[in-house]
Amino acid sequence: MTDYVASVAMHEGTWGTFLEPDPALEDAENLHEMLGIPILSGHHADLTLFQGRNSVFDRIASRSKEVDLAYEDQCSAQHYYDVFSCVEREHGTLTRLVDVGVFMGGSSSVLAGCVEPMGLELDLVDANSVFLQFARERVRRTFPRATMRVRMFHGDLPTYVAKVLRAESGTRALIHHDGAHDFNQVVKDLSSLYFARDRIHGVALQDTHLRGEIGYFNFVDAAVYAMFGVDVKYEPLGSRYPQGSPVTQPNQWNGNYFLADTPEGMYVPFDGVEWKYPHSMMELEAFLPVKAPPAG
Repeated sequence: MTDYVASVAMHEGTWGTFLEPDPALEDAENLHEMLGIPILSGHHADLTLFQGRNSVFDRIASRSKEVDLAYEDQCSAQHYYDVFSCVEREHGTLTRLVDVGVFMGGSSSVLAGCVEPMGLELDLVDANSVFLQFARERVRRTFPRATMRVRMFHGDLPTYVAKVLRAESGTRALIHHDGAHDFNQVVKDLSSLYFARDRIHGVALQDTHLRGEIGYFNFVDAAVYAMFGVDVKYEPLGSRYPQGSPVTQPNQWNGNYFLADTPEGMYVPFDGVEWKYPHSMMELEAFLPVKAPPAG
């Protein structure tokens, strides 16, 4: 993630700005092929498992099922439902949802289903402009009327904080974080939120149960504890997998596996949270990415 940002993404002219949607994608039948996104696992989260609990989520599940699009989801249906539940419960105090690390739009399409009925805005944030275009197009096909309130920001979370959140004093955001999973970058991402903490209601993080090959440093939960202390109060999100289930064993993708009996995610409300890091004398600029020579 860090090398890609520094040596590739930051060299694109759109870095740190809002993107315009690509009209050529509207009629694309094989959207992932057109954008050059391989589908590896093919996992689809079945949101209909939670139908009958909330009319807004029922609509999201129904619309998602109707979209004829090849994609894969990053999260379990339970995680999407739990994040939705956080938004539904807190939406009276929110103005915006921010989806960081959109990939192929799984969480983006669920959050987009909250935009109209709850009177919210949605910002999609990703260091990869291709993923942004795919996620936005998936949103458009699922909730076409919501797209008027959806923006695509090309950048990482610290850059979004610097360019957008700090400039918008009236914003009250709930952030869904499923971007980088390595300890160092998650610490940088969460640290950046400190400098806009009065504009943020809380942060929902995914893959707090993830581990893998040591070179990838997949320790999202450890980053949360480093930021807010080991006794941080959080709401568990998503699925838990029993010991011995296949997903608790290293897979073919970077040796990734899930910790057994551990929640998939955490929702940390910012009301009353105790910041262990960064120090009050630090500046946001220390957490922004630094451009490196271009790759290749």
